[in-house]
Amino acid sequence: MMFPTKCRFNCFGKQSHINTCTQAFRDLERFGFEFSDFGFAGNHVHFPVNVPKKYSLEDAEIMLKFHSSKKMFETHPGFRKRYPRGSF
Repeated sequence: MMFPTKCRFNCFGKQSHINTCTQAFRDLERFGFEFSDFGFAGNHVHFPVNVPKKYSLEDAEIMLKFHSSKKMFETHPGFRKRYPRGSF
């Protein structure tokens, strides 16, 4: 999968942001998701993922985006300045 950031802002320049996002995805392994290597560019992330059969691709995408953005806003309060509506 490939997820771009909202409005293509370059948010993955800091290693702390990359680590937080990676950890957020890894947290979802308890639901049966299987991740391989992550590839971060300035404004998007690439990663292969095995989605459990009980989730549709749409549900999986919603879960991945929701959990990663929630974790980013909790860990880095300054993200509210860039994304005031909470959409990452």
